[in-house]
Amino acid sequence: MPIGVKDFTWRETEGEVTISLPLKGVKASKVDIFTTDQYIKVNFPPYLFETHLLAPVEEEKCSARVGNGLVGFRLVKRDPALWGRLSSPESVDKSVMAEKRAEAVEHTHKRVAEAREEKARRKREEEQFAIKEQMRLESEERERMEREREEEARRELEAWKVREEEIREAARREAADPKSIWKQLPSSGAPPRPRGTIQVHFTHRPFVTPSRESKAQEEEEWLAKMAAARQIKDPKNINEKNPEFLKDKGAEFFKSGNYEASINAFSEALRLNGNIPQLYSNRAACYLATKEDEKCISDCCRALELFYPVVPSNYASRTKVFARRGAAYANIKQYDLALQDYDAAMKLSPSNTGLREDYETLKQALLSDTSE
Repeated sequence: MPIGVKDFTWRETEGEVTISLPLKGVKASKVDIFTTDQYIKVNFPPYLFETHLLAPVEEEKCSARVGNGLVGFRLVKRDPALWGRLSSPESVDKSVMAEKRAEAVEHTHKRVAEAREEKARRKREEEQFAIKEQMRLESEERERMEREREEEARRELEAWKVREEEIREAARREAADPKSIWKQLPSSGAPPRPRGTIQVHFTHRPFVTPSRESKAQEEEEWLAKMAAARQIKDPKNINEKNPEFLKDKGAEFFKSGNYEASINAFSEALRLNGNIPQLYSNRAACYLATKEDEKCISDCCRALELFYPVVPSNYASRTKVFARRGAAYANIKQYDLALQDYDAAMKLSPSNTGLREDYETLKQALLSDTSE
């Protein structure tokens, strides 16, 4: 059984109360203090001080100090007045004190939960602010780059105009000069050399970009993958067993608005050959049209895996896949992921104005969503 502390002292004014408890030789590190707005408990085994205050105090403004053999409290009264006594008359009743103790514990738990919720709310606000700030900085950076490009284009245009004017001026001076070297040339001289034709042959290259040794392995992997994807698994029935035929049929169904038939054609083609990325990309377009966004996202992910390595010949295809997956993410309100996909698409096709318009629309949607 703990020993109750009775030899404490306390003083009061209309606004404050001070309490001093002797530690009776107990180390300060052994002191455990628990308080609420109307309950104080100090446990320093084998001693215990517990009281239910006569009136509530301001918890946030109160303080406790342990040292020099004492525990000192400075309490700020919620309602300024002289109490005349420290403890409520109910403090002598053990059952009442047990109830007050339980209420104090519950009050403390509630405060901790509120503090945790407030911390989480502040964190969410900070994250939303960080996203908005990042978007603002990116927008400013894009605007700055656009201004620089426009200024550079203007300077190049002005330089071109100056060069053209210099060329025209030189031509006018030459035409006006009777001693021009061109006019002094003899009318007759050595005969001109006979004309001939030079035959130039170029090595066939399936890519539109110049050949680079650093990209040779990636381009060979891509060509090998495309060649394997075009193979027919079962040549007995050229129509029903040819993935390319089914891909074309699926495209015809899609153009006519028959999305279900288009999905069936692409799915059958994938069953025959699951290594053709265009099949996943086209079926993703069908799923997007039928609002099956999760399936669309799944097919886009698989298409991006097959459109690898990344080479100029598949830039356009990857752009479409990123745009479709971004649209599907936007449909399910995953605006942050949608913005990432549209950003990736714009990097592959920077001149695509439609992508930029969709990107700005998504930014506005994200801002509206975070502000709600």
